Amino acid sequence: MSKPKHLSFVPLLRSLLVLLALVALPSFASDQEKRTDDQTVPRGWKLVFRDEFDGQAVDTAKWNLRDPWGKERNRELQAYVGDAFEVKDGILRIKAEKRKAVYDGKERAFTSGMMTTYGKFSQQFDRFEIRCRVPKGKGLWPAFWLLPEPLGWPPEIDVLEALGHDTKTIYFTHHWRETGRAHKSDHEDFKSEADFAKEYHVIAIEWSPTEIRWEVDGQDRFRSVRSIPRVPMYLLLNLAVGGDWPGAPDDETAFPAFFEVDYVRVYKRDEPKQ
Repeated sequence: MSKPKHLSFVPLLRSLLVLLALVALPSFASDQEKRTDDQTVPRGWKLVFRDEFDGQAVDTAKWNLRDPWGKERNRELQAYVGDAFEVKDGILRIKAEKRKAVYDGKERAFTSGMMTTYGKFSQQFDRFEIRCRVPKGKGLWPAFWLLPEPLGWPPEIDVLEALGHDTKTIYFTHHWRETGRAHKSDHEDFKSEADFAKEYHVIAIEWSPTEIRWEVDGQDRFRSVRSIPRVPMYLLLNLAVGGDWPGAPDDETAFPAFFEVDYVRVYKRDEPKQ
């Protein structure tokens, strides 16, 4: 008669422990839709700036509703105005309209909005995150970006830029100036099957002394390791109209157009990254 086989529980126990560890592991690569409503901060991080846009208007304790430079750049066509912002149902909408306004001493055919945390919040390193939907239409140029405080340029970190005529592509760029004052940049054109104008997506950077890493919906998409900035930087959200890069709107560009933002969050590591 053969001996009865005895089950070994050691491999099974080890597998169970590994599975439990993976489930409990804090990560920003978890389900993005779930994290929209879940304010739990993963272990090892602390949330230092947050705007969920749950009020009736933009929180001016956090944001300035103006361009800190007050100057035309990139031959853009808009005037930045203070009434270009709507907050409703937990969504910020930056509105571009076809209406006249004076900006930087010149009458413009379009108005839109820029909001920044200049003088109110800035941070050196760690995680900057937005959940947003971009507008569709030629000549529209939404962006979420970082600039140094006090005012200066470069460096510049473009967490997200998009062009309204191709909303399946978003752009990641890091600008700096080398010795001799030469302007340099490192960038990626991220092309996706998803249309960033149809649904909300989470775009983020993790910035350390050695690299800037871009994520889309929790997936790594680009890294820059050249001339990483080491200065505090403030946040900017804006919707430009026209300019050298996107070109002018055409007859098919619908106005008003909206850059829609669900939230902006900034995190700090509890412990320095090794």
